[in-house]
Amino acid sequence: MLLGLLPPIGLEIPCSCYAVDVPFEVNVLGIFRLDFKGGWKVRVEGNIREGLGGVKLKMIGYEWTADSPVLGRVTISQADVDTTPLSPLEITSTLPPTFRNTMLLDFTVTIEKPPGGGPRWELSNTKTARLMNDRLTVYPPQGSVYQLQEPIDLAHLNARDTIVGQIHKLPMTVSHNP
Repeated sequence: MLLGLLPPIGLEIPCSCYAVDVPFEVNVLGIFRLDFKGGWKVRVEGNIREGLGGVKLKMIGYEWTADSPVLGRVTISQADVDTTPLSPLEITSTLPPTFRNTMLLDFTVTIEKPPGGGPRWELSNTKTARLMNDRLTVYPPQGSVYQLQEPIDLAHLNARDTIVGQIHKLPMTVSHNP
């Protein structure tokens, strides 16, 4: 019955994304408020049979950018697509139809003008980020806000045990962009 509300396996779904006033911390400089914009694309990979059902989504591409007078362009982009777990889109209620979508993200953060000068910084999240909306009434989303489930620590790609920054919140507004 509700399976007709879920996207079919194999479908690729592009979405536009933006997040305003994101608290982005660089340890030596403090917190910056950045506005990110960009998009993502997912592909429906398989079904979820547990609970009320759902589908598993594979993130196949995303990039969000923000401009800062101090940091220059800050870019969040997809890291290794093969190691990131699939993201569940789960049916949580049948009347009315309600979905929970937890996007699992591994990414690289590029800071064009790092503190103290020198070459740009390439950072990565130290653990997989979870961006969730648990009150979706339609999928693909239309103007739906996804929230970061916990702050994400950032480390240099070649020094993963040294935290140099953090994304405190990431209120991402997502809309299907056919």
